[in-house]
Amino acid sequence: MTGGAAGRTGTAAGTGPTAPAGTAGTVPEPPGTPGTPTTARSFATEDPFPSSLWADAVYSRRAIPPTLAAGHPAPGTAGAEPDPLPPGPRLPLAPPPLHLAPSPGSPATLADPAVLAALLHYSYGLLQHDLTPGGWPLHRAVASARCRYPSELTLLTPTAAFRFDPLHHQLVLLPGSSGDDRDGGPGTSRYVVITSRFARTARLYGDYAPRLCAQEAGMLLGAVHLVATALGLRTRPGQDRETLHGLCANRLPAMAEHPMGYLEILGPAAPTADRAAWPPPDLASVLRARHSGAALFDPEPVPAPRELLTDLETALAAAPFTGFSCHLLLRRVAGTSPGHYVHGGGRLRQVHADDPLPLLERIGQTEGRVSMNFRSTSCTAYLAVRRGAAVARHGTDAFRRLHLVTGAVAHLLCVVAARHGLSARVHNGYDAASAERLLGAASGEETVLFQVAVGTARPGAAFRIPVVF
Repeated sequence: MTGGAAGRTGTAAGTGPTAPAGTAGTVPEPPGTPGTPTTARSFATEDPFPSSLWADAVYSRRAIPPTLAAGHPAPGTAGAEPDPLPPGPRLPLAPPPLHLAPSPGSPATLADPAVLAALLHYSYGLLQHDLTPGGWPLHRAVASARCRYPSELTLLTPTAAFRFDPLHHQLVLLPGSSGDDRDGGPGTSRYVVITSRFARTARLYGDYAPRLCAQEAGMLLGAVHLVATALGLRTRPGQDRETLHGLCANRLPAMAEHPMGYLEILGPAAPTADRAAWPPPDLASVLRARHSGAALFDPEPVPAPRELLTDLETALAAAPFTGFSCHLLLRRVAGTSPGHYVHGGGRLRQVHADDPLPLLERIGQTEGRVSMNFRSTSCTAYLAVRRGAAVARHGTDAFRRLHLVTGAVAHLLCVVAARHGLSARVHNGYDAASAERLLGAASGEETVLFQVAVGTARPGAAFRIPVVF
């Protein structure tokens, strides 16, 4: 995600169905989660995802805030960023390995320092560094709007919580942890929890921040699941709000961050005779190479390899969640006819054979202007979900849940692109109502939550080098 994401000024141009307003409250710790049940804390004084967000942050077409270009805080937000890492004992991590694969002859476990370091580093660690003055210098393993990185990654054991510090490649023991020696430290972690500090993104995007933070949380959840799978760990990604709040209650900072998602670590995966086609065996090098392109996404108009689509079909079939649709508008892929494709049943099928450029330029509008150069992209993906059914079932929490689903898929798209030397740009400069209509989505029911453009990046102005610990 980049500064191309739509900001927050003006009035809404379109709305979709809304849900009854919800309230945030205290949620008791569910059975089976770590920690000692005590009086649970409320994590927000108001619902972080009110029903108005569908209209204000997904369906509206709003100009980019002036604060974005100037780099100044948005009106009404604090200028200084709080330190996201509270003081506490620090545990250095082992240097991350150069390859991601199960250790031969031994089951994968977080008790192995190499596995623990690899899981954290390749999920949300610092992988690249720009040396260009005035640029965004540090890049992590997932995309983030203007590199604000509001998400926080925490390991939970039965008696302790460890916050990941990507800058120093360390873990911080959070206050309130027992530090029981019998616990075994972070190697006995049973859960990875994702929380979000909206204030970090709101400094530039104002109250558009919840949408961007929800998108990144989904991408991070997908990243942790992908790396864990490559390491031979069996996991269960989770969306359930009661379980999530139970994990966070009295364990994590309450008012400064919002619980977003979690991943339960179930132990080593069962050995198989043949390694699955996904994740790819070269995943570590792919993640180190992943990037979103230059500040202005204007790729070279050259065809992408046909293998891009083969990998994409395999990756989508292995996504951690179901309940999404992937519409792919192809322009330049070798050996493939241009047109509108939809992923279903484990494969891409063509639904229209026309040049999709007119659709791309009608969907990709911001304030009456085309938001990027679709004439030089290889393909553009639109990820849609059944919003109506989710809102009816989960109320305002559907916003968070559905962004977790699509965010995990969006990260897979970015990884597939990187494997073939391409850039993938998550860009919110699109008209959701037009996308639904022109892509043939179910009227009033299916909503597009991600637009991901893929192309061959031109050389950028930044000099980027890898981060090595």
